[in-house]
Amino acid sequence: MRGGVLVVGAAAAILMAPPAFGAPRPELAGPTQLELNQQADARFKAADQELNATYRRLVAEASPGGRERLRHAQRAWIAFRDLDCAARAGARGGSFHPAAVFLCLEAVTDARTRTLDAELHCAEGDMGCGGHVE
Repeated sequence: MRGGVLVVGAAAAILMAPPAFGAPRPELAGPTQLELNQQADARFKAADQELNATYRRLVAEASPGGRERLRHAQRAWIAFRDLDCAARAGARGGSFHPAAVFLCLEAVTDARTRTLDAELHCAEGDMGCGGHVE
């Protein structure tokens, strides 16, 4: 029961928070569970589009070696994101499980977008970023 409460709490927090980037995302308004799952999927797809746009901007300014590092890192990150959300999403076996997975994917994708965006705005001399250029 505790896991179900955590999933519902996390979903509520995501729904109340504005999207991190871009255009407003669909709210989870139902009214059916299928529609909730579809709305959560649409939220994840919007987050993924924003991530891809940020990633493309970063790759465009990267050096050849930086592009290769970014490509490897992004592929590894995508694999991790998918496995991590599949492992962490609650409501396993229930009708809300697909929405829980999509909401996790959305949140983790937004975090990655913020990371890549920070890399785009790396201040000169900041040794904690800027690895995409040589």
